[in-house]
Amino acid sequence: MRVEAVTTERQFADTMRVRFAVFVHEQGVSVEGERDELDDDPRTLHAVAYDDAGEPIGAGRLLAPHTDVFHGIGAGHGAMDPANPHIGRLAVTAAARGAGAGRALMEFLEKHALERHGAHGSVTVELSAQEQALPFYERLGYVPRGDGYLDEGIIH
Repeated sequence: MRVEAVTTERQFADTMRVRFAVFVHEQGVSVEGERDELDDDPRTLHAVAYDDAGEPIGAGRLLAPHTDVFHGIGAGHGAMDPANPHIGRLAVTAAARGAGAGRALMEFLEKHALERHGAHGSVTVELSAQEQALPFYERLGYVPRGDGYLDEGIIH
């Protein structure tokens, strides 16, 4: 397995293929809710994971600080700090879950968050996790904060 920064249209199409398979087809997120303006922000770093055969199996993105990551959520729903980079849209295909793609994507995105937005060797990264994914993020050292909220009918 390998994780790459998205630099080509083909790679971007692969990230969308994974995200739509997971979020739209499996979880029922609307097409309009999945693809947003932050995907096209030049400060957004997209990452894609490929299996050994070259098939896309995972995707995620890193949003720059001061990017509008709230989408109407606001401070009343978890108080994410817009001054921090934000990792989101992390998805791994059903067939590849449990093989380390999620962890590899997170490590890749965290490394880039530190390189791009860190100060004095550290960076605070935030994310908005689906409730069912909390154990995964907790194993990576993330700590839940704030109240849960509904996004596309899924508790985050």
